[in-house]
Amino acid sequence: MINLLQRILLLFAFSISIHAQTQQIAEHVVWNKNPIKVTLPVGQERRIDFPVPGNIELPASIVAASKPVQLREDGSAYWTANEPFKAARVRYITNTGYSYFLDVEAVKDGPTHPLIIVDDRVKGNDSDAASPAHAVADYDFVDLARFASQSVYGPERLIKLLPGVMRVSVKKGARQLYRGGQLIMEPLASWKSASIPSQYVTAVRVSSNSLDDVTLDPRRLRGEWLAAVPQHTVVQAAGSDGDTTTWYLMSAMPFDEAAPSVTAEASP
Repeated sequence: MINLLQRILLLFAFSISIHAQTQQIAEHVVWNKNPIKVTLPVGQERRIDFPVPGNIELPASIVAASKPVQLREDGSAYWTANEPFKAARVRYITNTGYSYFLDVEAVKDGPTHPLIIVDDRVKGNDSDAASPAHAVADYDFVDLARFASQSVYGPERLIKLLPGVMRVSVKKGARQLYRGGQLIMEPLASWKSASIPSQYVTAVRVSSNSLDDVTLDPRRLRGEWLAAVPQHTVVQAAGSDGDTTTWYLMSAMPFDEAAPSVTAEASP
């Protein structure tokens, strides 16, 4: 009788152990541009891993019913709901400007295991071992220029995310960065790559100030640039359909430090 009771207790303890381990197995959900359903357990923390770092936007109803969401630099979010709430739309914005949408609800005894969001466009994002924290940011000028071009002009669904690349601030306003006064240039957006050393890419709108077509010549650029990749090699005369293009400028420092302080009104 004692042996039988011991066996029952051992089996019970074993089943509890297996159940506890199962609770910690991460759930992987592939991003397919549809909102991802997320259920939070009330009173317990749940981890959500996003493909790349970013910030989360919460509606007021969820803010009132949750503790502040803790975000790590690698894209992990730690979320605790204080009380049950109905599903509401949440937006996660990556540092590169891309968005993921979640439909989040909180229920009693909800799942506590980690939720990992997988994006096929992000390399090395299909397992716990290949999390954003382990991604190596090693991009060449072509990678950065392509990313900047897609971010400025391409539809969001076609943007190839680059782990370790984040958007940074840049002072707006027209500048005379092209010797000769034929072109007016204005920064649109800038990104920083977490490579060593750091690299920056800035999308710069180029507008003609000339009655003639201008062939872009990077040697005439003012500033400290590692590379310059044009969207088009020729800017047509001012007033024509092709009088504007974009130049993607790479630098080893923020754009505002690499570009000289020459406004559009200054003489060439």
